[in-house]
Amino acid sequence: MKIFAMGFGLIGDLITGLPILTYFKKKYPDSYIYWGIEKKVSFCAPIYLNHPLIDRIKITDNWGGVGKTDLEIISKCDFMAPKFIKGTSEHSSYDWYNQNNLVEETAYLHGIYDIKDHLSEEEMKPKLEKWFDVGFENTIQGTYSKENNINLRFFNKNIAIWPFTGNGIEVGRCPSEKWWKAMISKLIVNGYTVFHYGLDSQPRLSNSDKYKKLTYLSFFQQIKASLASKFFISSSTGPIWIMGAYQHPGIILETYWLPGHNKNKNSVTPINDNGIIIFVEKNNLGCDKISHEDIILQIKNLRIINE
Repeated sequence: MKIFAMGFGLIGDLITGLPILTYFKKKYPDSYIYWGIEKKVSFCAPIYLNHPLIDRIKITDNWGGVGKTDLEIISKCDFMAPKFIKGTSEHSSYDWYNQNNLVEETAYLHGIYDIKDHLSEEEMKPKLEKWFDVGFENTIQGTYSKENNINLRFFNKNIAIWPFTGNGIEVGRCPSEKWWKAMISKLIVNGYTVFHYGLDSQPRLSNSDKYKKLTYLSFFQQIKASLASKFFISSSTGPIWIMGAYQHPGIILETYWLPGHNKNKNSVTPINDNGIIIFVEKNNLGCDKISHEDIILQIKNLRIINE
């Protein structure tokens, strides 16, 4: 049986689609699965290399959506997901986030309505396995390895931050530039080095030599470097869904930011067993309402950090 599965053109949506791979392999053990990735997010394809449940990764012909070659492959498949390829994709409800979490809704958009009947609670959590070393490469330091290179002190007490979500245009979803500057100052006072990841167009947030803006790295390099950190701090965004799929420890800043979102508060929050969620009710401050002192306190509660 051939199956074509595909994300929805966003980094986080590709991660939330991972449990459907387990669903297909449990339901159709001998299936052959194509994993479609839209060209506009093809930069994140390396994280899916060597995934045990993906038989072939297919970058779409078109920047957004499928093209001629993709459709030829799809036409030979026994099951095609998601439905949006045929223009029939629909959310379960207009305010689905008040009812389902993003993993459940992603399955629904793929035309899968019985995923919870086939997967355990643990299997419903997106998972990735590192097939690569972590940290910087192609530098005078060589390839960084926490296990094999004890001389690299560059990463000691390093916090990864992905400070801005939705390209920084969704007010309240992530903290403001002012909030981050104050937060970074407190982290540095507490002995940490802060590594800033994201888009290169984002502003510098500190003049301290304990702050490194590494947005010039490729996306894959940024992910690897983030996985070399002690932990991360960010609001919910695609890279943090990736961190969650690797179960990397971190603090996730969250609030109600979708229109009409007023319950089921963690419905769009990255799933991470080693993550701590700090949630604030939405107001005109959004995540800026989260206190810096609370962040410092929660850092001490990250069990992996203190081992």
